[in-house]
Amino acid sequence: MQAEECLPDMLRYVFQYKFSILLALIIALLSLAPASAFPVSSVYYIPYIDKIIHILMYSPFGFVALMESRCTRQCPRLHFFILLAIFLVSALIEVLQATVVLSRGAEWVDLLANLSGLVASYLAFRLIGGFRIFRFLKS
Repeated sequence: MQAEECLPDMLRYVFQYKFSILLALIIALLSLAPASAFPVSSVYYIPYIDKIIHILMYSPFGFVALMESRCTRQCPRLHFFILLAIFLVSALIEVLQATVVLSRGAEWVDLLANLSGLVASYLAFRLIGGFRIFRFLKS
C-alpha cells in the first residue's frame, strides 16, 4: 500500500475521533504540566482529590471515544480495544510523569483510578449511549 493511499484512511480516523484526540491532548497537557503551573488552592487538601480528578478525566474520555467509534452496543471487542488503548496511553503518561516531569510523580493508584474512570465510561455508554443528546459525537 502506498503512502498516498494510507493518508485518506488516517485522516478519516482523525476526523472520526476528533473529540477523543482533543481530550487526549488536554489530559496529556494537564498531566505533564509541572506542579508549579497550577494555582495553589484549598481544594488540593481534599482527601484523594487527585484520584477523583483522574476518574473525572478518564470517564468522559472513554465515553466520547466509545461514542465516536460509531459502533453500537454489539461491538464489545472494539470497545475493549478502544478502552485498552486509552489505558495504555494513561500508563505512558504516568511513566512520563515519573521520568520527564521533575515536580510530578507516578503512582499505581493513579492507574487504578484511570481504569475506574474507563470502567465507569463503559457502563455509562451501555446505559445512556443511545440517547439522542449524544448524536453529535457520532458525526
